[in-house]
Amino acid sequence: MRLPLGKIPETNALREDYRFLDLRGERIFSAWHVPGADPSRAVVMCHPLGEEKLWAHRVFVTLARDLARAGFVVVRFDVRGEGDSDRDFLDSDFESRVEDTGLIADTVYRWYPSVAEINLLGLRFGASVAAETAARRNDVARLLLWDPVIDGAAYMQSVLRLNLMAQIAQHRKIVENREALVARLAQGGTVNIEGYELGEALHRQTSAFHLRDALARFEGDSLLVQIDYAENPINPELEALTKGHPGRHLASAREEPFWREIRAFYQRATDLTRATLAALGSTP
Repeated sequence: MRLPLGKIPETNALREDYRFLDLRGERIFSAWHVPGADPSRAVVMCHPLGEEKLWAHRVFVTLARDLARAGFVVVRFDVRGEGDSDRDFLDSDFESRVEDTGLIADTVYRWYPSVAEINLLGLRFGASVAAETAARRNDVARLLLWDPVIDGAAYMQSVLRLNLMAQIAQHRKIVENREALVARLAQGGTVNIEGYELGEALHRQTSAFHLRDALARFEGDSLLVQIDYAENPINPELEALTKGHPGRHLASAREEPFWREIRAFYQRATDLTRATLAALGSTP
């Protein structure tokens, strides 16, 4: 189903289309940024989790347009359970997100036969989804991982911490500690995270993820970007993932944490855009 919801001026040599894709009767919303000439390369963008997706939206849109003007066909999409796609958040998990990303990649090749190269870009949790998707395919040329989640178990602990903070704000104390929350999930319950109901499957599958393992199964090139406005030293874990691997590259970008609520209206991540275009072999 194709929804011609809007375009930007044709003087930008760029077309934007909004379409629902079908996956066994469920709809996945996608936004396509298409250059004027037949594209030979594509970028599929994987958004972060929950509220981080909403705060990062404007940067994603701006980057997609910049990449399209550089000649790439670019796809932004909502995984099932988030945004305008079907399914409740509770009923989506890590595996469904990987499946959704694979559908988008397959659709790029089907709709644009001129495309010979697909690159996956992900921010934070979206970087985990991108890396695992690429590890299961043999047609992804490059991974572009912005501030990637390295250890899924540690990330899930930080997600549960948001519930603990909400408990303190509401009750001025922690009523259920982290162990109790995990036990509730194991028993089939849910944990509210900033208005999203986290279920056992998403918690368990994400906890089993480690970026090291996904990269070991991926044969293409990778760019791992540390985002840090304070320009702190590179995270040793990121360094360890790239050291001794010629196809893995490490960069840092001086940006605000635009995936959180910050004071500034963050429309473009200039350092990230520059690093991303350079990794793709395009001029910033």
